[in-house]
Amino acid sequence: MTALLIAAVLTVTVITSGLTSGILVRKAAPALMLKPRVAVVALLATASVWIASFAALGPMLAWGLSGPSHVMPGNTGVVCQRCLNAANPLPSGLTVDTFIPIIVLLAVPVFLWLLMVVSGYRYFRRSVKQRRRLEQALRHTAYRTRLAGHDVTVIEHSHPTAFALANRGWGIVVSTALLELLTPDELTAVVTHEAAHLRQRHHLILGLFQGAIAPLRWVPLIAAINSAVPHYLEMAADNTARYRTSTPVLASALLKLGERSGPGVAHHACGAIALHAAGIDRIRHLVAPPNGKRGLVSISTMVPVTGILLAGSLVVHLPYLNAILDGCLM
Repeated sequence: MTALLIAAVLTVTVITSGLTSGILVRKAAPALMLKPRVAVVALLATASVWIASFAALGPMLAWGLSGPSHVMPGNTGVVCQRCLNAANPLPSGLTVDTFIPIIVLLAVPVFLWLLMVVSGYRYFRRSVKQRRRLEQALRHTAYRTRLAGHDVTVIEHSHPTAFALANRGWGIVVSTALLELLTPDELTAVVTHEAAHLRQRHHLILGLFQGAIAPLRWVPLIAAINSAVPHYLEMAADNTARYRTSTPVLASALLKLGERSGPGVAHHACGAIALHAAGIDRIRHLVAPPNGKRGLVSISTMVPVTGILLAGSLVVHLPYLNAILDGCLM
């Protein structure tokens, strides 16, 4: 009876949280903005827990359903049934006959992880091609120099822009128009911001996450987290820059970039993060930080929901893992 209750609670929580928790992510922003690096970790963990819970629905339903096994070739059906019986916490006699082959339900997590891996690989290949095209376009006018204690690539461009490429050969890229527009202190803030992106591995975080979750962006919760993470990474880099210089200096640089940047400047290239990608919200956050208490209610709602999802997914996945380790596949 306990297993049936857990199954019902997990199913309802997965569906409800996936459809409605995107609103909570947005309403939690005032509190999350105060600790952007912690916010990124928390949001990525929340997304991972929800995906694991979603993947657990198929194997969980397999405990209470029975279906044809003749669709599985050779000894596969016998092995599959052996693992299912070893992991099933329900007493015998509680299964319901259906037309759904059990292998379909048990394959749900495998199919989901495979889909995410393929999506991540395709994202990586696409990013590499885009980065190579960008580097070829920049190579003819680029030269290396040193600004604010960092090696910087300067490109000839009529619009002020700054971004970071994960390729070590390029790293921080700034335009000649940027050098003419900003004061030395503002340049230091901009370069420090981009250096923080590289040092804190923001390219890797965005690449792995955005590539893997592409098949699940139709889920409102995943879509909200996917939209929020780049903004918090920008704010984390902003914090490093304003500690190096000051809040007024960084805000002034952002304001100048926001006013002078034209449509020809690519803000995101190959996963690179442009300085002003988050727009006016970042300036507002710097000069007038929000009251973090306004987001505490949403966070206090998300934490127990995520806890339920984590507990439920462990209850489902661990018995199967133990069954495999005990030799059900042999």
